[in-house]
Amino acid sequence: MYFENFAALINMDGHGVYVWASVAVTLATMLWLVIAPLYKQRALLNEVSRDMQRQQDRELAAKTNPSAPSSSENTEESN
Repeated sequence: MYFENFAALINMDGHGVYVWASVAVTLATMLWLVIAPLYKQRALLNEVSRDMQRQQDRELAAKTNPSAPSSSENTEESN
């Protein structure tokens, strides 16, 4: 093995601070590249789920109250 002991491995002849800092930055960046898209996907799925629930609520309200104008009638009148 190149280093005599663990302390020598950490110190690396005075260059250990720079080496281990670059290793830490690289690992943090790699983790971020994996984790960030997962969080964004979860947020997007939650948003889509809320939109679908909102649409179902609108359809249910239109069925229970047929005298209320539907959303398609509102868009046609505004044009």
